[in-house]
Amino acid sequence: MATPVLYQIHYSPWSEKARWALAACAVAYRKVEYLPMIETPLLRARLGRWTGKVTVPALFADGRAYADSFAIAQWAASRGGVVQLFPADRKADSEAWNVRSETVLAHGRALLTPRVGGDPAAALEQVPKGLRWIGPLSAPLVAFGVRYLRDKYALEAVGQSERRAAIRTELAALRTALAGGDHLLGTFTYADIAMAVALQVVQPVGDQHLRLGSATRAAWRDPELAEEFADLLGWRDRLYDRFRRPVAQ
Repeated sequence: MATPVLYQIHYSPWSEKARWALAACAVAYRKVEYLPMIETPLLRARLGRWTGKVTVPALFADGRAYADSFAIAQWAASRGGVVQLFPADRKADSEAWNVRSETVLAHGRALLTPRVGGDPAAALEQVPKGLRWIGPLSAPLVAFGVRYLRDKYALEAVGQSERRAAIRTELAALRTALAGGDHLLGTFTYADIAMAVALQVVQPVGDQHLRLGSATRAAWRDPELAEEFADLLGWRDRLYDRFRRPVAQ
C-alpha cells in the first residue's frame, strides 16, 4: 500500500490541524511543501478540480483525495488507533467546533496577512528558502502573494473591528464550553485540536511545536486578543505539551 501524501504549507494552521490529527492516529505519511500560485496548476491536476478554489492541506491516500483538514482528520480516525478523535455520539458537536475553528482562522487570516506583508522582515521569511537569494526582489513577490490572498479569500470584505468581534464570539464560546476544564467533549478529540490550532491567529504556539521566523511570529500575534484570551492560550499550550509531539530539532 502506498504511503499517504500530504500537501501542506508548514506554517498554515489548516495544515497543522491535519498533521496533528494524523499524528494522533499514528498514521505515517509523506509531506510535500506546497507553493501557492506556483504549484496551483499541479495541485488542480492531481485533484482533478479545474475550476473553483484549490487549497491545502490535501491528502492523497487509498486512491482518493481528501481536500481539507476535517476530511483528513476523519480519514485518519477511520484508520483506528488508541485516540478516538470523533466520538460516535458527538458527531454534531465535532462538526460545530470545526465550524467555529474555521471561522476564527478565516477572520484571523484576514487580520494577519496585511501585517505580514507590511513587515519587510516577516515578508522575507515567507519566501521559500530556495528563493531567498533574490534579496530585494522578494518584496514585490510577497506583495503579489498578499494581493493573491486578498482576492482569493476576499480579505477586505469585512472590517478589522468586525473580524475581531467575530473571533471574540467564537473564543468566548470556547471559554464557556471548557469551563476551566481540559477538553471540549470530555476526552481529547478533534474538537480540541481544531480550537487549539485556531488560536494560532491570536498568538502562535512555541517553536518547539511549530517553527516560525521571529518576524513572522511577531506579525501573527494580535496583542489585543492575546491579552484578552491569555487563559485560552495557556489551555492551548498545555494541550500541545501533552498531546502533540515536539518537532525534531
